[in-house]
Amino acid sequence: MKLPDGNAINSQPPARPATGADAGRVDPLRQLQSLQLENRQAVVARVAELLTERGQQQAILEVRGQKLTVNLPADGPELKAGDLLRIMREGQSLTLLDKLPPAAETRLGQALIRHLPWQQNLDTGLSQLMNALSAGFKAPPGPGSQPGSSQPLPTTVREALQSIARLLPQVSGDTGGLILRPVQAPPATGISSSPLAGLAAPARPGLDAEGVRQWLTNSGVLTEARLAKGTLEAAPTDLKLALGRLALTLLQHQNLGADQFTRFTPLPSHELVTAPLQFPSPTTAPLGNADGGREAASPGQMLRLLAGMLNRITVNQLHSQLLTTRSGAEGAPQVNTLITDLPWMAPGGEVKTAQLRIDYDKPEREEKPENRRAGVSEWRLNLAMDLDEAGKVFFDVALRQNALSARVWAERQATARQVNQELGALRSRLTDLGLEVSELECRRGQPPTAATRLEHRLLDTRA
Repeated sequence: MKLPDGNAINSQPPARPATGADAGRVDPLRQLQSLQLENRQAVVARVAELLTERGQQQAILEVRGQKLTVNLPADGPELKAGDLLRIMREGQSLTLLDKLPPAAETRLGQALIRHLPWQQNLDTGLSQLMNALSAGFKAPPGPGSQPGSSQPLPTTVREALQSIARLLPQVSGDTGGLILRPVQAPPATGISSSPLAGLAAPARPGLDAEGVRQWLTNSGVLTEARLAKGTLEAAPTDLKLALGRLALTLLQHQNLGADQFTRFTPLPSHELVTAPLQFPSPTTAPLGNADGGREAASPGQMLRLLAGMLNRITVNQLHSQLLTTRSGAEGAPQVNTLITDLPWMAPGGEVKTAQLRIDYDKPEREEKPENRRAGVSEWRLNLAMDLDEAGKVFFDVALRQNALSARVWAERQATARQVNQELGALRSRLTDLGLEVSELECRRGQPPTAATRLEHRLLDTRA
């Protein structure tokens, strides 16, 4: 790797007066000297741009906050913008030592880009899957087949769908409140008038801590972590595994191997194409008979739907890892982030989702007494829900030791008014739990969102 003028560069700048062409030209020697590198000192550089000058391949490197143009060796490694190199100064030239492997943030960003265009909203996708329990498969075209006709589900497919239904908490509409109950009973044996009959466990007066933990575990965002720890059971125990099991069952029904799943193009949701990393993500209108959303789907359509939902869960996992990795860059204390969708089943079989983000900031321990307060860990929770009667509501809660602050956002004026009326009672209950409530308020509208930028500026998104 050489500077554009070659190896032999005089240690003194030319004594002749600069011409008009020379005046607009950057002196390579001065560029090198400005880096303040000792002889045989190595440093990491980033490839900012690749170009060709008079048939010579060149690269513009970012080194120590400055840009340096170099000639690339003909037998060097293949480079692209964003690559990291380790270079060393040797006299008046630079030597390319090696090309560094991609940073963790770069790898995560590249993986995200592959999945971003193919996400399917879990509420829409799961609602269509639950509809298949009653609507069956769309009948294939052929002699004697009527348009819009359907055929019963194979037993194995029905059982795989019921396994998914058993993982979804169920909302009871009897009391008019939000009462969730885990759906964990065994599949119904025999034929019932309702495809979901026998799936619901006895109702609880809301979710306790164990129920919330199980709901989060079942979301599928922790699948790989549980696999690594060997804590999974033989049967699918979370949504990601259950969706994968259904895909495998559908492929077997079509006499296809598991490796054929990638042939089915994922079916994306339009709002997740336009805003792939936005938190909270845009919500979709409920499916209904008017727009054909309740028609039976073919096995191929279900496989495309499953591929989109699995991509959605994967994007949440990668997004969580990216934000966690980025927070710990350059030696800063790492903030562990988890983003996931929590689906539940509403009366009638429609599935809705709560969008959750949890940030856990645990600063390094401070030894000095005056700094211990600043080193206290902090939990922050953001939750977004779209409820039938209350509309869209958002919760922003921060917990630092026993100090709690919370803010509720509501799109509807009536909902905001009702929440404000209950804030006094909520403050009293939180105080009874031993918490110091520093802030508790409700605002109308939506909370502001932060921006996430992927590596190499390939995409600007909301998060």
